[in-house]
Amino acid sequence: MRKIFLQIGATRDGQNPYCAVAKCDGYFTVLAEMGDFVDYQSLSIPLPFDLIVRLDRPENPWDVLQACLHAGLMEHPHVVLAGFEAYNASAGRVRELLAGPDAGASFIPPDKYAQRMALRKAWQRFPQPEFRFFASPLSIRDARDALLYPCVIKPVDGGGGLGIWLVKQASQLDAVIGKLVDTMNYGGRGFSGFIVESWLAGDEYSLQGVAADGHAVALTCCQKVIEHHSDADGCISFYESGHVAVAAQQLPASFTSLMSFCCETFGYRQGAFHIDFILVNGEPHFLEMGFRLSGMGVVNLVQEVTGINWAEVAFHIEAGHGMPPLHFPPQPQAVGRVRLRQRLQYDAAERWIEQHQRGQLLPPLNLPALAVSPRSSLYADLTRHAGILATFRLAATSRDEILAVFHQILEVSSLTTRRDLLCAE
Repeated sequence: MRKIFLQIGATRDGQNPYCAVAKCDGYFTVLAEMGDFVDYQSLSIPLPFDLIVRLDRPENPWDVLQACLHAGLMEHPHVVLAGFEAYNASAGRVRELLAGPDAGASFIPPDKYAQRMALRKAWQRFPQPEFRFFASPLSIRDARDALLYPCVIKPVDGGGGLGIWLVKQASQLDAVIGKLVDTMNYGGRGFSGFIVESWLAGDEYSLQGVAADGHAVALTCCQKVIEHHSDADGCISFYESGHVAVAAQQLPASFTSLMSFCCETFGYRQGAFHIDFILVNGEPHFLEMGFRLSGMGVVNLVQEVTGINWAEVAFHIEAGHGMPPLHFPPQPQAVGRVRLRQRLQYDAAERWIEQHQRGQLLPPLNLPALAVSPRSSLYADLTRHAGILATFRLAATSRDEILAVFHQILEVSSLTTRRDLLCAE
């Protein structure tokens, strides 16, 4: 009887680390994904799975199982994992359905609001931004006078920074609400709700780790590179442009406590995870937890700074083999990657590499920028993941050194824009 690995949803960074591990371990590999997205991503990369199951709603676990049956997959998968954040809950439900009623409840990843409420109710509270839940964008508009500004609006079940806006003052709210009304979730779905939270000033971080039998281990700690973009209405959106990773052998005690507390509070006992937080006056404030491998090529960063294959460790845990021995390098370095979306940034990175004889410009996943309706199942993917010119990779002994270079490169375009505006005046 063959071993089957089912991945629900393709990764959006073009990496297929779970598939590679599964193939090495002798699994028959299956991808369940929207047909439109399979066709779109196949324009750029060959998908390495043995079988691709096309369906309209990968977020629906019954649809996934039904589509697998129609595709001729008669055996139950041994390992089921999500390749993309939007399908994490679906993967949990599929595992639960396959295990049957006698196996007990499976872990179903909570959305952002459920995470915040669980932490708020826990006996030991970690700080987090003040927040409120709203069912729709229009209900946020109705509460304009009750909101504290500046605030951040984010969908509870989005991904990749989709639909996240900074509202500095009440006069900007109508424009942002108009954009949210027209924004569809991945796959052309609606959002199930929104959080409006107080804006905090600080550096954003993410821990990458694995849990086995309830024991959590951090592999790397990444400092994020965040870009802010203002549109013609003055509305500010966020792009997570890059990460600078270091090995996590010696984390601050507050980081380790946050990791353990999150896994315990959410009941997450096995698999890959990443935890996003913002450091305010030296204290980590929880933002969200992802119960999967990080995107944006962070899997590669983890291996580069630790020598550990994050996907391999997580897959073997999910397959029931437990936590393997983990060996960190004796002299770790920092490694960073940042996405370049503008030609000025690309040219500045090219000049920096030539001048310093360090760093690399890695070719992007060449996803074509198609013109589609905002109601298209591909609209969210085209908005968040297309149009990247290159990824600038840099290694150094210091995380701060890499961050300084990245910010210098990214700032080039905004400096030019400000100079052009001054000249026009």
